[in-house]
Amino acid sequence: MTDDETPPFAHVRCDGAVTIGEDLATMLDWSRRIALRYVGAERSEAHGRRNAVPGELLVRLTPDRTVAEAGVAD
Repeated sequence: MTDDETPPFAHVRCDGAVTIGEDLATMLDWSRRIALRYVGAERSEAHGRRNAVPGELLVRLTPDRTVAEAGVAD
C-alpha cells in the first residue's frame, strides 16, 4: 500500500502473490531496467550493479486486485 499524506489524500493498494529472489543475474537485469527509467542510460549500469549485490532481494508482485482512491478528503 502507498499513500499520499497531502490533502486531499490518495492511496493505492495491490494484493497478490509475491516472489522473493536472490539470483544476482536476475536482480542485475531488473536493477538496470529500473535505473534506466530513473537515472537514464548513462548511469543505469552503475546503479544496477550497486543494487544487485548479495544481501539485497528482488521482490515481484503479481497483482490480483488493485484499489486506488484519490481525493479522499474532498
